[in-house]
Amino acid sequence: MSTEGSGATRGGGDSFHNEDAFLVEEGLGLYVVCDGAGGRPAGEIAARVAVDALEDYVEQAEAGGGARLSTRDVEQGLHRAMQSVLKAARTDPGLAGMVTTVTMLLAEGRHGVIGHAGDSRAYLIRRNRVHQLTEDHEFTDAIPNGSGAALEGDALPIQTFALQLLPGDTLVLCTDGAEQVVVEPGLVRAAADLSPALLASRIVSAAHRADPAVDATAVVVRVRDEREPGWLELSEPTRRATFGHTLSYA
Repeated sequence: MSTEGSGATRGGGDSFHNEDAFLVEEGLGLYVVCDGAGGRPAGEIAARVAVDALEDYVEQAEAGGGARLSTRDVEQGLHRAMQSVLKAARTDPGLAGMVTTVTMLLAEGRHGVIGHAGDSRAYLIRRNRVHQLTEDHEFTDAIPNGSGAALEGDALPIQTFALQLLPGDTLVLCTDGAEQVVVEPGLVRAAADLSPALLASRIVSAAHRADPAVDATAVVVRVRDEREPGWLELSEPTRRATFGHTLSYA
C-alpha cells in the first residue's frame, strides 16, 4: 500500500493574507498543515518554521534508520517544531508571541501516526463515513502575547496516536477555516471519486464561499493498494517527466 496526497490553501479577507502553511512530502510519507495564530505577530512565519522543522526532523530520522513511525518519535518531532518557532521568535522582538497549530500524518504502508497540537483537525473518510480523529486544543489562549514560555515542557498539549490505514481511506488535514466543509455529506460521498488534488481544491473553494474572511487549507491523502493506479499515473501523459515528490506552500 502507499499514500498519495495533495494540498490547497487560500487566504481570507480582501488582502488574501494567509497565515496557513502545508506540506505534502510523499517521499517521506509526511503530510502537514499549520495555522499561525491570528491576532498574534507573524502567524505565517510561525507556520512555515514549524513545517520546515518537521520535514527536517523526519528526514533526519529516516537517514538515521530510526523508528520514525512511533508515536514517541512523532511527539518529539512536534516538540522540535514548537521549539523551532520559539527559537525564531527569540531572535526578533517583533516575532515574540507567535505560535502555530500543527496537524500531521506520517504514513508507511498500512501504518500511520497522527500528531496534533492546536485546533486544526484530522479527519478520516472511510466507507462514505467521516470521523474526526483529533481533539481541539485551545492552547494559544494560555500563551501571553510577547511570551513563549508556555510553549516549553509539558505546558504544550500534544496528541499523538497510531492508526491502521486501509485501501480506499481518505484522510483530510485541515485548518479551522475548512473544518465545517469537510463533514458536509455531499463532499464525503464524493471523496472516493475525486483525486486528492481536486478534493483539496473543492474543500478550500467551498470554505472560501462559506466565509471569505478566513484562511482555509486542506491536505488530502488517499491510501491505495499497490495494484491500483494512482491519480497522478491516470492524469499524466504516456511520456512524462519525473514528478517531484515534494509539495509545500507558505
